Amino acid sequence: MKYLKYFLLVTIVLITSSYTPRTSRISEGIYPGDLMPELKIDNESGTKLDLEHLKGVKVLVSFWAAYDAESHMKNVLLWNALQKEKHSLVMVSVSFDKSKAVFEKTLSMDGINDRYQFLDTKGSDSKIYQKYQLEKGFQNYLIDENGVIMAINLTPKDLSRILEKKTS
Repeated sequence: MKYLKYFLLVTIVLITSSYTPRTSRISEGIYPGDLMPELKIDNESGTKLDLEHLKGVKVLVSFWAAYDAESHMKNVLLWNALQKEKHSLVMVSVSFDKSKAVFEKTLSMDGINDRYQFLDTKGSDSKIYQKYQLEKGFQNYLIDENGVIMAINLTPKDLSRILEKKTS
């Protein structure tokens, strides 16, 4: 009887300690450590973006608009830094300008390749704008190969520092 109590106690401890989930899922969100929410959009030349198709590659997503000087400047500086440094990274930009002409002229003046440049003419009424809570300000996101947000609101210096740290 004495050993039966110990046996039951050990059994209960083993059962409860072994009942931990083997896999934990990262929750979707808009902060570092979260899984980047779904992002699907078409650009004006017919190219479709689905971040799911970029799994396995680091991605920098930049939300901006020509009318917002700070976000526009960050977008250009990040683009130029990536062209100069040749990091193995895809930069995807989403502009919320309501005018296609303004968007195209801005890209042309900035010297930005339009392959991964997307326009959402719905502006603040856009589902993307609302999902990423951009009414609080335009942001950029560095996403790892698994779709997890590594950092937000990066400057070119921050980006270089993070990417160099990951490669060394």
